[in-house]
Amino acid sequence: MAEVLIVGKTKMGKQLCLGGILLESLRSVRLLPSKGIGHPLDKPIFLGEVWDIELKEVPAAEITVPHTEDVRAIRGRRLGRHTGSNLLDILNDCISAQTIHPTELFDSHIRFTKNARGYVSPEDGLPQYSTGFWRFRSPLLNDTVDNDTRFWVVDDGATMLLDVKYVGLEAEVPGILAPGTLLRFSLAHPFADDANKRCYLQLSGWFL
Repeated sequence: MAEVLIVGKTKMGKQLCLGGILLESLRSVRLLPSKGIGHPLDKPIFLGEVWDIELKEVPAAEITVPHTEDVRAIRGRRLGRHTGSNLLDILNDCISAQTIHPTELFDSHIRFTKNARGYVSPEDGLPQYSTGFWRFRSPLLNDTVDNDTRFWVVDDGATMLLDVKYVGLEAEVPGILAPGTLLRFSLAHPFADDANKRCYLQLSGWFL
């Protein structure tokens, strides 16, 4: 059994993706169900909760870079929950989040489409992980249209540097995320019909 802090709760198509940190080793994990790759959207598990979970490693042959965090959650029980500034304090004790420019995400493997959508691909080199925490020197500006929530980063000349979709659940979406806010990003699995196997950047959440 391992104590896991839930730090990511995101929508993955019609399923739920759960991210966590093992509190003993500080290892980042993506909690897969005992079978399949996603949980039901109504699964009663929430950001900031600590669970005692029996984990099973996914065989190496089934791990595809950059999605190296996958483990299977066999069974577990809820121990408690951290919220707000208390959760932020816990995270600050668990992780070291660098303050960076968007081009430095994922060990600078990130590339951008002409519309400023971030991605990584085998052609340009892949990081060895698909989730992480960072802070930006610039604010993120909310642009929500028809329930599609995206955030923009622009430079002083109003040039678009990043346009990223927010895929998290639960959080009340602010109009702006101030410079220095603790951000969690993740990389999606490539689309089945994408010959370039691009893994697009997602904003999984923020902690205030």
